[in-house]
Amino acid sequence: MSEVKFSKEHEWVTIKDDVATIGITKHATELGNPIPSEPVFFLKPSSSVVDFGIIDSCDGDVHHEIELVLKIGPDNEPTHMALGLDLTKRSIQDHLKEKSLPWAEAKAFTGSAVLGDWVEYNPKAEYSLEVNGNEVQRGSLAEMSWTPKQLIAKLANWAPIREGDILFTGTPSGVGPLSKNDELTASLYIEGEHIFSHQAKCV
Repeated sequence: MSEVKFSKEHEWVTIKDDVATIGITKHATELGNPIPSEPVFFLKPSSSVVDFGIIDSCDGDVHHEIELVLKIGPDNEPTHMALGLDLTKRSIQDHLKEKSLPWAEAKAFTGSAVLGDWVEYNPKAEYSLEVNGNEVQRGSLAEMSWTPKQLIAKLANWAPIREGDILFTGTPSGVGPLSKNDELTASLYIEGEHIFSHQAKCV
């Protein structure tokens, strides 16, 4: 599988689905959230996107959420995929949810969208996250309640999607807090074959 690089000087618009997969349903349950019948989307700014490397754990307030990220191409088709971390400041999110306020401060802070290398899209993709050598999350596109094309179509019903936009497809269960000196390994697989891994360390 050939690796494709994209310049991050492009205007990154992270179009994020937070309830799209079976894993997300479990994730909603573990957080005590209601399970909606349709996917719910929110935005992260392009300036929040960073490479794997160093993650600010904010003294344990930042939680990891591994996701497969899709790049949207012509005719709203997924053309490439990457591993991503949707980092969340959980205490801030809980406070905002209690007051029925938008989650921007908890989801769109600097460095909140960790993004790996791009490869050609494959619907058989699987992915996992290890923290300090222990697997904490695992998911696949095959487990999604809606296919990537269905998600993009639902979003396109109301959002001005452009070629080059990226879609975080949702996180499986197993999210948790990150602590200083934690070491993360995010891995991509195709039909059980390991394609590559990305590492990050928490400060």
